Amino acid sequence: MRYKIKKGLIIEKVNKKTVIFDTNNSTLNSFNKTASEIFEMLRKNLTEEEIINKIANKYSIKKERAEKDLKNLILDLKKKKILF
Repeated sequence: MRYKIKKGLIIEKVNKKTVIFDTNNSTLNSFNKTASEIFEMLRKNLTEEEIINKIANKYSIKKERAEKDLKNLILDLKKKKILF
């Protein structure tokens, strides 16, 4: 599955973290290095499977763990209305 990033966000990289400011509701979100890497992959329109494989390989973790981490981040991004 591919996701879309909400329009109108100000997205900046700060010290390997991603900071997202939503101008519509004046909220600021910050994501750690790994979440930032995953967010960038989502922005590049990679599929869930592609992201899972890249994260599992990069961090030498099982695909199940990478999938769980990805799903948790996606849920968080949807809850914050950054991703749909």
